[in-house]
Order: sequence, then C-alpha cells, then structure tokens
Amino acid sequence: MARRPVNPPADGWSLTLPPRLWSDLSQHLFRADGDEHGAVLLAGEAAGPRGRRLLARELLIARDGEDYVPGETGYRALSPTFVRDAIVRARDEQLSYLAVHCHFGLDTVRFSHVDLASHERGYPALGQISNQIVGGLVLTPHAAAGDLWLPDGTRAPLAETVIPAGNIIRLRPRPAQPTASDPLWNRQARLLGDRGQETLTRLRVAVVGLGGVGSILVEELARLGVGELVLIDSETVDATNLPRLIAAERADVDNPKTELAARNATRANPQIRLVMIPRRVEHPEALRELAHCDWIFLAADSHAARHWVNATVHEYLIPATQVGVKIPVTKDGEIGQIHTATRLIAPGVGCLWCNQLIDPTELAIEMHPDAEREQARYVPGVPAPSVMPLNTLAASEALTHFLLASAALHQDDNDFGSVIHLPRSRVRLPQDPRQNTDCRWCTPVGNLARGDNGELAIRHAFEGSAEPEGPAGPFDRRE
Repeated sequence: MARRPVNPPADGWSLTLPPRLWSDLSQHLFRADGDEHGAVLLAGEAAGPRGRRLLARELLIARDGEDYVPGETGYRALSPTFVRDAIVRARDEQLSYLAVHCHFGLDTVRFSHVDLASHERGYPALGQISNQIVGGLVLTPHAAAGDLWLPDGTRAPLAETVIPAGNIIRLRPRPAQPTASDPLWNRQARLLGDRGQETLTRLRVAVVGLGGVGSILVEELARLGVGELVLIDSETVDATNLPRLIAAERADVDNPKTELAARNATRANPQIRLVMIPRRVEHPEALRELAHCDWIFLAADSHAARHWVNATVHEYLIPATQVGVKIPVTKDGEIGQIHTATRLIAPGVGCLWCNQLIDPTELAIEMHPDAEREQARYVPGVPAPSVMPLNTLAASEALTHFLLASAALHQDDNDFGSVIHLPRSRVRLPQDPRQNTDCRWCTPVGNLARGDNGELAIRHAFEGSAEPEGPAGPFDRRE
C-alpha cells in the first residue's frame, strides 16, 4: 500500500482513537472483500491545543447482515435496534455517538449526498435522546471526514482524526497542501519533508521535570522547531545541578528550574512559545496544561509524577515518553547494573500501573508536603548518581522516537516497544508493555478516554485549595 500522507495538526474539532481501537476498527472496515462495513464509536470530550477533541473510548462493531443491513435510501445502514442500543448507551454514559462506515479510495474521502441526507433525517432526533454530540465518520485507510451535530444546535466538520500510535497518524478528508518550510530548518526538512517540519512547528509538547534529562530534552525540542513547550518543575537550581543542566551558570543557583529551561529554549529558538509551571505536576494548573498537549516527556523520577502523567495519557489520549537513568551504588561503593530507559506510554496500551512501575506506598508518601514526606520515610533520601553522558543517551533515544513518530517515519505504526540501554555491557533491549484487562487507567472499564468526565477533571476542581488532595482522596489506587 502507498505511504500515508503526512498531515500537520489541523485547527478545529478532532477525534482521537487509541491505537488498538484503531487497529480493531481498521480490520473490521478495510477487508479484502472491498465492501462497505459499519460501526459506532462512543467518545469522551475535552479541550485541546487547537480546538475541542473527541476521545474514542469504545468501539461497537456492527455485524454484517444483522446490525449493518441494506438501506432503504442508501446502500447500507445501521439497523434501528443497533442505533437505539448505541444511542441509549451514549446517553447513559455521557458520551458522544459517531456512526462510522468506510468508502472506497485511499487519500481522499467525503460523505455522499445520501449520507448527508440520512444525517439530516436522523441526527437531530438522536441528539435529543442523548443530549450529547452525535455525528458520522467516513473512512478510508488514509483519510477521514466527519460531520458533528452539537447539543447547541450547531453543526461542525471534523478537521482531523488522530491515532497516537508508534507513528502519529493524522487523517483528513484530503491531504494537507505542502508549504515551503523556513530555510532555517532546511537540513531537517530533507529528512522530515516540509509537512513533517510544519508538524513540529504546530505541536504543543510538555516536559515534566527539568533536571539533567529534562534540560537536554528542552534544548533539543527547541532546536527541532517545536512550536510550544510546557515546562513543569517545582524545584530551584542547586549548586550540585550545575554540571548537568544545559548552559547553567552559578548565578542560576536558587532560581526556578523553569526559568533556566525557558532561557535556554528561547536562546535556541526565539520564535518558540513557552508556558512555565513552577509547581508539582499534581497541581491543577499543571494537570490542565498537560491535558492540552500533543506529547508529554516524563523526565521526573517520582512515583507521583509517573502516576499523574500516566493518568493524563489514558484519560486524554495523549502519548508520552518516560525517560530515565538508574545508576545503583551499594554502601560499599560497588556499581550495579546501570541502565537508561525510554518507555513509550501509548494511550490504551499497557500503562505504568500495569507494568508495576508505580509503587503505591511511594506514591502515598510523595503526595504529602515536603516536610511530611521526609518524616514518613524510615531511611532519608540519598541523592542518586547522575552524569550528563548517560542523561544524553536516554534523552536522545526518546527524542529520536518522538521525531520519527511526528513525521510518521517509523517502519511499524504499532511498535510500542520500550528501550533499555545497559551502557556498561553495550546492550540495547527492546521491551513490550503488559496490560491488565481491568486496569483503572488504560482500559474502557476504567478512565480511558474519559476526558472532561474523568478523574483528572475532578482534580481541577481543587485549584486554589491550600494543599492538593492526598492519596486517600478520589485518586488513590484500590485493587
């Protein structure tokens, strides 16, 4: 099959599908029989960096001959019983309803006159039943068009359909028109193409943790031409940080790490837009900004940071990369197995809880104020070893994956593997994520694609309170 067109992010309404849901939908729609097939998507809703977002949560397959039958005015139609059950479910779960079918073709698609007439006959009544968004989606393997009917009586097209997989797939009704990139990015555009470079300039990327690894991430993201960075870190620069923070000076000691990162980003790319959040990641302001991003880099090693980024990934369907370095040293000074880790956290794919990368005890301790955290530990925290070359190794792996994913240059859309480097033995190990079927975060039985109706939205309600709610509140993990 021909290579899929690279489309930069579009302004307006968008639909995001978790990668595995997209895989199931593609297998159902695009079969060797070349016939038309149908389904319904139920979706959450949230704000996004360029407009409102629909977040596909569940796929209801319409069985040929039973749920997807010959139409009275068109070739095929969803059966009345199937539509009734789906719209009642959308109403009860406060989800949007999208009827899906496929068309022939590849890089372009549009609704037929018969399709649009059926929308005008049926969608106003469905909207009255559910009081949620209802609409239609028509797909080819490389293109998507949507017609949304909003609760306020207005109607809107779907600007793009996004699948945050190993490659970030962006489907439009027709391929984006190429635009000449700024000569400044000429050498990069020779790899990414003009539309790939334009993609970077339209992305909003967050970096959580601006220490040794995060400092490198910010510098390189700015130099790649990423359009906007959200910088999140509550700490100030310590004298011991200076050897590992890009362009840090002694005058930076005791200043917020967000200020140093912003200075470096602006120096590298004067056109970049910046949002600085000098707070812990669980603060409502930080969570709100994370939910409006296209990609998140998790460069903080706390279990609290892992938990909140993990929750954002799956509730809002935003891909993330966890980047870290571990250098174990015994009391006797013996160096253990050094490793750097770059883990892709893809929406709806085995999360950090499923892979036992969040310790509930440590999370509970870290959710308390600083003084209480130290009192709660039997052994005071000891700073871990950290050196710049190992930080650079981890950051470069993460950034290379992000770069290729943004321009859809990976060979496999469904490559969700993580990479562990063992630098002392020169070994590089790929790892695939595990997933628990009843996970509270990355499955439809939990918070997957809940968006503005998810647990993080509840968290936003605590903005302005003296202290963020602790682990005994609505965010504690219960088995």
